[in-house]
Amino acid sequence: MSRLLSSRSFLRQLDLGTLDLFIMVCEAGSIARAAERGQMAPSAVSKRIAELETLAQAPLLARHARGARPTPAGEQLLQHAHAILLAVEHLHADLGEFARGVRGHVRVCASASVVEQFLPAEMAGFMQRHPDIRIDLRQAASRAVAQAVREGAADIGICGASDEVLGLESRPYRCERLVLVVPRGHALARLKQVPYERALAYPQIGLRDSSTVQQSLAQEARATRRVLARRMEVDSLSALCRMVESGLGLGVMPEGAFRALGEATQLRSVALTDAWADRELNLYALRFADLPVAAQRFADHVTPQRT
Repeated sequence: MSRLLSSRSFLRQLDLGTLDLFIMVCEAGSIARAAERGQMAPSAVSKRIAELETLAQAPLLARHARGARPTPAGEQLLQHAHAILLAVEHLHADLGEFARGVRGHVRVCASASVVEQFLPAEMAGFMQRHPDIRIDLRQAASRAVAQAVREGAADIGICGASDEVLGLESRPYRCERLVLVVPRGHALARLKQVPYERALAYPQIGLRDSSTVQQSLAQEARATRRVLARRMEVDSLSALCRMVESGLGLGVMPEGAFRALGEATQLRSVALTDAWADRELNLYALRFADLPVAAQRFADHVTPQRT
């Protein structure tokens, strides 16, 4: 029985160019067609594949009269080869940015309310101070924000506190206040403030995947023995405003986002008297001390009160 190589030895013998050739053979369905595509001799391609099979200690291609197809081991290798070469493409792009003067990369995942209210101005200020750092911003629900941080898809997450973020390190970010959004001619529009219970008499427009806000609304409905009549769910706060303006229902959204999106429309915001309407937003990371330097600078920029 062949002795298995250590991970480090396997890595040192693995050739990325051969992985690329293996993918080409699987896509072309034969060594000859892959050789033609790669402008190589079929014998050279066959030799490289044989070397890869020796390294894998398993047959990777099943040869037949019409060409070749991957074996079960080959299918497994093909899946990993695609991921490896995609990572190499990303590495090449990132190194290219350094060659062009970019000296850092921050991946931020934030909830819709954070993106609509706070991040545009903060990102502009950060990039003025650090023009050599690139920011990738993704908008997602709180559950997806926490997942992105846990899985390493984001360096920093920004959203409200919830069960989803348990176990992550946090820093205080901002406070927001939720308001009820109604058409100007609505019966509740003349009020300065209202408990959410009164809004439950009307159809509701929900924000899809906004887990923390929707949980608060559902809990309020259960506590007051009312039905949360959600007429529809939309994907953005701007869409929520449009639906409310069209008379399809009432919505709940952050006051700052309403000021940015809704004041030019035929809408009115009414303050909610419920305790859950005041929400804390936080920065989240696996460990702030372990963040790349660019991400640490961004975290310090948006939470300057921290010492």
